[in-house]
Amino acid sequence: MPTVQRISVQQLTTTEAAVLALLAIEGERSGYDLQKLVAQAIGHVWAPARSGLYAALPRLVKAGLAHSRAVAQSTRPDKQVYRITAEGQAALAAWLETVEPGARETFFLKLFVGGLTTPEVLLRHLEQFVADTEERLAGYRRIEPTNSNRGHDWFHRHLLVHATERAEQELAWADGVTRALRRGPR
Repeated sequence: MPTVQRISVQQLTTTEAAVLALLAIEGERSGYDLQKLVAQAIGHVWAPARSGLYAALPRLVKAGLAHSRAVAQSTRPDKQVYRITAEGQAALAAWLETVEPGARETFFLKLFVGGLTTPEVLLRHLEQFVADTEERLAGYRRIEPTNSNRGHDWFHRHLLVHATERAEQELAWADGVTRALRRGPR
């Protein structure tokens, strides 16, 4: 029997956590099924390299976070299907609860699979996202008065305006998501 290597929450890669979340939501799936799910549902939030997704599956099995079994196919070679284990559920829950300052893409992924946790946990993530975004916006506003809007600065200003407007929009969006989480689904 293979040795199980434990993976702590800090060691879970985003891809491993996302695969566990997909298995928790969708149930037993093959690597091919998971790749299709990424393309159809979650790809705008998280899109690993195909090789990264396939490489994560045996690591999760070896760590005891997922289980695999072979499924016979009549016209093709057998395929492996994977399901999340109780240990995988616990590792996923711990990953979902871990607030990571500055981890923007991870935040979006955690919000996307937010049905696997509580609104309170998601509100803590949103608080950190708002703090990170406000800090970024403050940095842009400190740069603005130093931009002469001449020469190279004229070109730089276009991106500064874009970044500022995007941060302001994200703060407004986060405010709406916060209100929605406090209110609950309708």
